[in-house]
Amino acid sequence: MLRGEMRVCQLTALFLLASSVARPVSASDTCTIMYRVSAGLEVTDTRFGKGDQVVDNLSGSLLVEYRQKDGVVVDGKVKILHYSMYESFKLETIVDVTTTMHHYAPRCGGVDEPSWRQPSDPGFPKSCRYSGHGRGVATGELNLEAGTITWAKCKAAPSYWAKGNQAYTPAQKSKGKGCLNDMHVVGNIHCDGKLACKMGGLVSGDNPQFDVWNQPLIHGPPESESSVRVTSDLSTIRTPGERKDGYQSYNLPNDSPSRTWFGFAAKRNDSSSFTTCP
Repeated sequence: MLRGEMRVCQLTALFLLASSVARPVSASDTCTIMYRVSAGLEVTDTRFGKGDQVVDNLSGSLLVEYRQKDGVVVDGKVKILHYSMYESFKLETIVDVTTTMHHYAPRCGGVDEPSWRQPSDPGFPKSCRYSGHGRGVATGELNLEAGTITWAKCKAAPSYWAKGNQAYTPAQKSKGKGCLNDMHVVGNIHCDGKLACKMGGLVSGDNPQFDVWNQPLIHGPPESESSVRVTSDLSTIRTPGERKDGYQSYNLPNDSPSRTWFGFAAKRNDSSSFTTCP
């Protein structure tokens, strides 16, 4: 073989090798949908059941990134870029407890750790808006035919499954791409009373809240449904209404003697500039 012919063969082989390597995903290969979230919160296992409560229609937002091909969303990897829900409610029992706080991941209006805690603080928002920070905080797999998004693996803290009302706290560690990473709670719980507040793990007056953890997206116990439902047009994402143990979808950590759960339905928001999927 002549030297020139050998050179052509080498270049051809290199070209074939390069074309066989997976092409990195570019911005044009993805699109996003912003959703309006309607969340439900359930507080259980409080002392004598006096603080047990179900709160519906909590507002929030969810931004999901999808794969697309030729302008059409296709099966494959999805990312949660943003999640938020705003809790503002009052419990009136043997003691009055007013909860006003935000859950969000990873940032609230572009801020990781805001200075505000109480509604009276300067800058306290009514919603934690997405500011364009595009790092994914959870990943999953979209299957349009099945109508599901199945979250990637999340190794939940053992206490996530515990039945004790003081076992699962924000200090317990979970990890994995299927966790909702960098979940924050920021706000305040105001308790009117002394002994009754103490029984609930609160001080009389204001109880400013700030914690960060990785939130498992697992509809435990382990044999429970492991996916969220999504409509074929991607207009709605819905967590299972109830786990097999009777609670809402996800177990939220807290430092009070109680257990807290949440689930949500998310509806596509076409008025958002972050909705770019067709």
